[in-house]
Amino acid sequence: MVTRVQSGSLSTAVRDELIRLITTAVLKPGDRLNEVHLAEQLGVSRGPVREAARELEGLGLTISRPRQGFYVADYSDAEIIDIYEVGAWVGQAVVHDFMTYSDLAARREILADIATISRASTQAFSETLLAFRQRFVAQIHNRYLAEHALSLYRRYYIVAALIRAEDAAGRIARIIDTQQALWSAMAADDRALAERIMAEDAAYWIKDVPPRFHKSPSGDRPEGTQENPSKDRTTPWRRGRPDADPRRDFGAGERPAHPPCSVSMRRDPK
Repeated sequence: MVTRVQSGSLSTAVRDELIRLITTAVLKPGDRLNEVHLAEQLGVSRGPVREAARELEGLGLTISRPRQGFYVADYSDAEIIDIYEVGAWVGQAVVHDFMTYSDLAARREILADIATISRASTQAFSETLLAFRQRFVAQIHNRYLAEHALSLYRRYYIVAALIRAEDAAGRIARIIDTQQALWSAMAADDRALAERIMAEDAAYWIKDVPPRFHKSPSGDRPEGTQENPSKDRTTPWRRGRPDADPRRDFGAGERPAHPPCSVSMRRDPK
C-alpha cells in the first residue's frame, strides 16, 4: 500500500523513492518513468515526479528523450570506467580538503562513524555506506567539491546495486577495511598514506567493476540489462538505450511482486 506524502519536500521524497526503486531493480535500466501512473501511486501530482526525474537526470540516473519522457539510465563499460576515474580525482580532492581544513578531532569522529556501516546484507551495507558518506561530505569545506562528491557516491550506490557478484561479503569487507585504513591515516595526520590508499583503491575498482557490471557469476548479464551497442562515450544522461522498448513503462501495466512505492519513505539514504 502506498503511503501518501504529508509534509516536507515532495520532490525530495519522490526522488528518494525513485532511487530506491532503481537500486532494488524494480526500475531497471531502460525503463520509462510513466509520470501519470507514478504520481497516482505516490499520491502526488505530476510536478514533483517530473522535478525528481530531472534531479536524477542531473545525477546521471535517468535520461530524458524529447516527447518521450524520462528513462532509467544504463551504463556502458566505458562509462563505468569514467565514473571510477573521476572517483580517483574526487577522492584525492577529499583527502586534500580534510587535511587542509578539518582538525584531527573531526577526522577521528569520522573514523569512529565507520562502525555504523552494516554488514547484515548487501542492501543494508549499500544504504549505510551511502549514509556514512553523506555525513562526511557534509563536513567538506569546499562546497563545489561536496556537491560533486555526493553525486559520485550516489552513482556508486546505483552501480553497486546492478552488480551481481558471488563474493559480496568479501567486497563489503574490502570496502569497509579501505575506509578504516583511509580515515585512520587521516586521523593520524598522514596525508601521503591517505593519498596512496585512495589511488590504489580507485585503480582496483576500475579493473574490477566493468566486467562484473555486465556479467553475473554464471556469465550472463544481470537481469533486466542488455549490452549497449553504442560504443561512443556519450554520458548516460544524454543518451538512451537504443535497444530499450519505449512501451515498457514502469507504472503502466507493471506491478512488481513487492509494494512498488512507499513515499513516507526514509530520507535520502546517502
